[in-house]
Amino acid sequence: MTPRAHQDLKYELDEPLAYRWTKTAFTMCVGDDPELRAVVESSGGITRAVISGACPRCLGDISGEEILTAAGESGVLGDDTAGTPDPYTRINVTCNCEFAHENRPTGVTTGCGITFTIEVLRDDIA
Repeated sequence: MTPRAHQDLKYELDEPLAYRWTKTAFTMCVGDDPELRAVVESSGGITRAVISGACPRCLGDISGEEILTAAGESGVLGDDTAGTPDPYTRINVTCNCEFAHENRPTGVTTGCGITFTIEVLRDDIA
């Protein structure tokens, strides 16, 4: 991954959930040298998604993880005949870069103010 320079932008207050951040994130996840990655890891009955790379808005380094399953999980509630579950899981990711962004609200210590969605392919779903 060849990182681009961080963008010194004001904290996003007008459109923090705009679809353009998700669209940009998708573009950053593809190709031979992705700038943003989401990797699914399974161990001991627990599956998690690990996110790392550059923020789609400010290009600051971001990281995080989300637990997708827990030990002992045995499917979903309801009718077992409903069909095969969707192998993709949507994850909301909020920029948590360490750069200072002008206009950041009091009490918020990281990020540029955006949240985007990425989808991960889960191979732990039969």
